[in-house]
Amino acid sequence: MKVSEYLPSAPSGDYVIFGYTPLCGTCKVAERIIDIIPELIEVNIMKVDLNFAESLAQNYQLMSVPVLLIVKDDEVVETVYRFESVTNIYEIIRKVLTI
Repeated sequence: MKVSEYLPSAPSGDYVIFGYTPLCGTCKVAERIIDIIPELIEVNIMKVDLNFAESLAQNYQLMSVPVLLIVKDDEVVETVYRFESVTNIYEIIRKVLTI
């Protein structure tokens, strides 16, 4: 199924979804990494509280937060759970979206 079926407000084209929950401490740290990425490459990042997007989490079998879903042509092409560093996330996004 298309991502836009679960997130009608999703942008068109290629983009990244940052899935989090408000009470997740690790999500706060990962969000700092995610906030730096648009300064390095031109990419749309959509932040989604997965408490309010249960159908998305269930359909893509998201096991934990934080999670990064890289979307190309309205399909999730990569799922990332490890937020090692800004460089690591930058390289993953750049490689998958060929930016």
